[in-house]
Amino acid sequence: MREVVFETDRLELCVPCAADVDALAGYWGDPETMKYLGKNGDVWTREQVVQRVERGARYCVERGMTFWTVVEKASGMVIGQGGLVPIAFNGDEIELGYRFGKDHWGKGYATEVAQASAAYGFERLGVEELIAVCYAENEGSRAVLGKAGFVEQGMTDLYYDVRLMLFRMEKPVCEK
Repeated sequence: MREVVFETDRLELCVPCAADVDALAGYWGDPETMKYLGKNGDVWTREQVVQRVERGARYCVERGMTFWTVVEKASGMVIGQGGLVPIAFNGDEIELGYRFGKDHWGKGYATEVAQASAAYGFERLGVEELIAVCYAENEGSRAVLGKAGFVEQGMTDLYYDVRLMLFRMEKPVCEK
């Protein structure tokens, strides 16, 4: 049984586990899905997915954050991953990210995960600022980040050894 960390109206965000590997390997093994992920858009092998799921579960225990497995409540289907991690899993900045199988694009899931993950980071983890990166030509992801409240900062080559569009979001200031 999956361990649900938090949920939205339509989705559960869960600690990654071995039961997720088959679905995720199907998504991350698809060239179209991987076009804007990683340095070259390379697909991931099943073994790479196993390693990433294991690392994600460890990060969740150690840091309280990870790219959680996203499960659609209505169907119980694993549809992707999203959440928060230290940038490139080794930096000080906290990155918000998401990736979904192409059959689940265009349904608002990425925006839902981005908004919920940002709120979780600010409210539960005490994060003060989040960053996100995407390829400039990935118009869908740029739109999602804008809807989620991120502000475009321009291009950077600081992360992942590629030139990417950088976005930032600061913790909202609550007025009394």
